[in-house]
Amino acid sequence: MYRVMNEYLARVHLEIDQTFSQKMDLFLSNRKEIKKYCINVNYNKYVVDVHLKKFSIEEADHFFCELASGIAYPYSHMSLRYNEEKQIRYRFVTCNEEKNGVYMDLVLS
Repeated sequence: MYRVMNEYLARVHLEIDQTFSQKMDLFLSNRKEIKKYCINVNYNKYVVDVHLKKFSIEEADHFFCELASGIAYPYSHMSLRYNEEKQIRYRFVTCNEEKNGVYMDLVLS
């Protein structure tokens, strides 16, 4: 899967999209299960740190599915999940028809 994700990333023109940023911030600010969150931009990648009020693998997976369906471009998206000790990390990329897309490293704890 790592190779597939890297191949996908190689074919997408990554950019920071203000509309996407606002959509993601609006989604995160309206969630009651979030204790706090932080959105940073590192080069052409979003780094999003989310602290859930009640953390579990099931809660994190459910939250990520809702986030992905709420902010992804309708054309294409892909994600990978890494289970770490007390957090879960997702690599998430989505693009539009012109292959312009955004890449996010999402950490849920």
